Amino acid sequence: MGHQISRRTLFRTASGIAVAGALGTSLSACGGGTGAGGGSDKLTMTWWGSDDRHAAYKKALAYFQKKNSDIKIQETYSGYDGYFDKFNTQVAGGSAPDLLQMDTALVAQYARKGVLAPIDEYVGKSLDLTGFSKTLLAVGTVDGKLYGVPSGIGVNVLTANVTGLKKLGLELPDREWTWADLKKIAVEVNKRSGGKQFGVDDSGGATLQAFEVFAHEKGQPFFAADGKTLGFTPDTLQEWWEFWAEMRKDNASPAAAITSAAHNDLTKNGVVIGKTLFTFDSGVYGAGGAITDANLDFLPTPQGDWSGAREGNFVNGGVLLSAAKASKHIADSVKIMSFFAQDETAIKNMQMLRGFPPTEKSRALISAGLSDTDKKSMDIADYISKRVTKASNALPTPQPPPNGADQIWDLLFQSNLAIAFGKKTIKAQLGEFFDQATGILAE
Repeated sequence: MGHQISRRTLFRTASGIAVAGALGTSLSACGGGTGAGGGSDKLTMTWWGSDDRHAAYKKALAYFQKKNSDIKIQETYSGYDGYFDKFNTQVAGGSAPDLLQMDTALVAQYARKGVLAPIDEYVGKSLDLTGFSKTLLAVGTVDGKLYGVPSGIGVNVLTANVTGLKKLGLELPDREWTWADLKKIAVEVNKRSGGKQFGVDDSGGATLQAFEVFAHEKGQPFFAADGKTLGFTPDTLQEWWEFWAEMRKDNASPAAAITSAAHNDLTKNGVVIGKTLFTFDSGVYGAGGAITDANLDFLPTPQGDWSGAREGNFVNGGVLLSAAKASKHIADSVKIMSFFAQDETAIKNMQMLRGFPPTEKSRALISAGLSDTDKKSMDIADYISKRVTKASNALPTPQPPPNGADQIWDLLFQSNLAIAFGKKTIKAQLGEFFDQATGILAE
């Protein structure tokens, strides 16, 4: 089941970001058009997901309508591909759905274009957010106003092949581990396997969340608050790339060819093909379960082991439920949001199909029916969530990404790959990265 928010998801939103940006003024102009739902008496609701998610939503909504006979819901659903293209067309035509599943990567852009309705006035009244942390609600908050209710908690983790570790006589590291601990066990994997396996996939650019956590440990966000500049320094990125260059040199991580082949193809991920025993790629165990038969377990992203290191992990929010600003059914949409947030039947229907349930109460409700791996997955999410909440030195939850973010994330991957293949030195690539990233954000 879906247990973390992968920034791979944000690569999938590239078309949504691009179209939202391209529509620009037309989105803003249509924010108060003929009305969401096309003037129908029925409340229109739309979402994307798997067949399992569709079935769970439909079952929960049938129960809701039975309890609230005055609210009639017209449901539409699809896969992710094309979802926001269709939504943008509906917005431009004045027929946006009343209630929709929203991507955390796009909420800021739609909110600022006047497409989404702020829902703060309902909180504590018809919208019950008991148990939701401020950190979690931040992912649906734009410029101080709440535009979406998170469906669950998402965290950044490493997935470990426990079966492979045990074959080499190694144990899963302690959760309070460091980057030095990661390097130590990764080197040991290569030695004990006779050079046949590597410890961890090369994450110098392949998985955004790994670097983002590292930057947070340095006290630096990925993007500055204004979204117009990078939030981290060249020194931080240089140190990061030097760490992974050492990992490749010591055979703790695989060569560039394996990293390149696995990009956006989970079937070639190092853990899946048996080449590595740790991966930062959350897709190996995400919605739909594992794509490897190995026994898996999970660890937080390592902590900084230098003086002054901060808590770098953070909690994200699954997907959001948001209401269209032009809707005539905002109050009823909010009731549905509250239903999915607090109703026991809805929580049990949705299980982990929209991420881990967002509150301790909701997680406790579904725990009994989970598989062993799902339980491990939910336990690590709960562990990280509590650790982040207690941390006094953690940075705020990352803001929704700005325009051009997808290009910069891909630039990070390609830059690290150029270094790994020996085409560029770290210092040369560093200059190119910042020059190009600055240009992208300035557009």
